[in-house]
Amino acid sequence: MTVAAGLFLAAFGAVGVWFLGQRFPNARFLRTGYALMSAGGLLFVFWTLSKVLVVGVTAAGVLAAGAVAGTIGALRKELRSTL
Repeated sequence: MTVAAGLFLAAFGAVGVWFLGQRFPNARFLRTGYALMSAGGLLFVFWTLSKVLVVGVTAAGVLAAGAVAGTIGALRKELRSTL
């Protein structure tokens, strides 16, 4: 189950980075948040397969950093229309 969740986070984060890059190129913090979410998902998959505690803690930290970056981007209202 953890592998599936990690793969979902990685894929969702990658699609989010791509979408924000296409539609909102000035959304730096939100893109960083999605990139960190994707990296955290990949780290969770690696942690599930290796069972090394340090990797799991690092994955949780990277995912939390992505949440903080995304929150900062949302508070900065980075998704304003560029028209």
